Amino acid sequence: MYDLVVIGGGITGAGIARDAALRGLKVALFEKNDYGSGTSSKSSKLIHGGLRYLEHGVIGLVFESVSERRVQTRVAPHLVRPLPFLIPIYKGVRPGLEIMNVGLWIYDSLALFRAPRLHKTFRGTKAALQLEPQLRPEGLRGALEYYDCATDDARLVLENALDAQALGAEMHTYTEVLRFERRGDGRITGVVVKDRLTNKTWSVACRAVVLAAGAWTDEMIRRFEIPMERPLLRRTKGVHIVLPRERLPLARAITLISPVDGRVMFAIPWRERTVLGTTDTDFDGTADEVAADAADVKYLCESGNGYFPGANLTSDDVIATWAGLRPLIAAPPNVDESEISREHEVFTRPDGLVIIAGGKLTTYRRMARETVSKTLELMIDLGENLPAKRDTTKDRPLPGALGVEPPSLEGVAAIGRRLIDEHALDVDTATHLCGVYGARALDIGKLIAGDRTLGERMDKELPYVWAEVEFAARRDLARTVLDVLQRRVPLLLVSRDQGLDVCERVAGKLAAIHAWDAATTAQMLEEYRAEVALSRRWRDR
Repeated sequence: MYDLVVIGGGITGAGIARDAALRGLKVALFEKNDYGSGTSSKSSKLIHGGLRYLEHGVIGLVFESVSERRVQTRVAPHLVRPLPFLIPIYKGVRPGLEIMNVGLWIYDSLALFRAPRLHKTFRGTKAALQLEPQLRPEGLRGALEYYDCATDDARLVLENALDAQALGAEMHTYTEVLRFERRGDGRITGVVVKDRLTNKTWSVACRAVVLAAGAWTDEMIRRFEIPMERPLLRRTKGVHIVLPRERLPLARAITLISPVDGRVMFAIPWRERTVLGTTDTDFDGTADEVAADAADVKYLCESGNGYFPGANLTSDDVIATWAGLRPLIAAPPNVDESEISREHEVFTRPDGLVIIAGGKLTTYRRMARETVSKTLELMIDLGENLPAKRDTTKDRPLPGALGVEPPSLEGVAAIGRRLIDEHALDVDTATHLCGVYGARALDIGKLIAGDRTLGERMDKELPYVWAEVEFAARRDLARTVLDVLQRRVPLLLVSRDQGLDVCERVAGKLAAIHAWDAATTAQMLEEYRAEVALSRRWRDR
């Protein structure tokens, strides 16, 4: 008998499982694909304070976000790193330089002046172009530099799952919840689940269920026939394109206002590439089939060219795309969508079901904490006798941060120096490994020291090495080729051939570890190639 079953292995579900396990609950989590395989790995890769929310007066959300940004830099310094942003200001564009300067002072103050660095103002075309020569010079009045944080969103989910498992939670990927089990009065008593890779089906008894399905929430509500007065979500599609660094070389992230439709977007240096995004269009299809289309790619290239005309970006420059769905809270009847923020809501039901909807990556830990607290309140109301532990995730390091001293960029760099000194790794490999795995990189260093061929690059342009494939399968819960090449070692997103030239070798290594037969190996390769084709579907339209 579990105290809590969590449905969904994105950042919210993994965070809930971790929080609940830390409080002493017996937890089981079920995710129908891989950890973070939905929206959670298809973000803009940022932990940010929500500067643009200031314009709408959502002060509470901004304060919550900048506070969480600080927490994450402490508990996961290897995954949440300061990143400078530049806001170019052009003649005739609102808000102007001075108003933005005031706004950034407010932003810094909401962070209690503990942002990675305070903002700076650079007046004049020459000063702005010295910072980013790629910018369009015509009409450039100046620029403002501020700091937020970049992250590896897929690995942030994974490390939450790893820590939840270390705390005693039973974590299951590729395991789909088929239906709820109920007693005569409708109270949920368990769920029936199926492992999609082995076809094994079994029942799981529990006291309560949390549905943390992100963009799939309304689809799951319909599937489980849960009576609700209205759909909970307004889903919008966000597409990013990945470009070669040499086509758009940037030293900082750039905050843009699209000349096409006035939407705020970003150009971000990321993993030896440059990422441009994101779109924001309503989506009505099934969440399993979201993908970029030709209009999305055209819009992003045109928006980028408005700020970087020298780049002359076209669809031929695009290496890869990713598309995710924002699970925005839907407006009730007679309420304008523009008045709905990106905050979340937790719904509790007397049958023992809790639904978490909305929210964003930056505030996942607070969302998880609130959801678990409300679930505990519900269970007490339903007469359950529960643990009384009050441990919090606020100060608990994620697995890769254990052994990073001090818990900061300096501590992460110290791990990199140990990789060089103790395992004779080159600087590029050591820098990459410590910046992705934190202190766990030392274990990868030992693998390479034992077999130097594991230190060879998987792609000559990129710092990923073959030891990471073995580590992904044995230590990082990867069960498929797609798990490895899209989220653990994301060549699908950054390699010019999207990992197609190494996928067979990766499949061979996983087959040896997971004891796959030839048919299973072929199926895994087919699924990987299909995902690559999905990311390229826009080329055919």
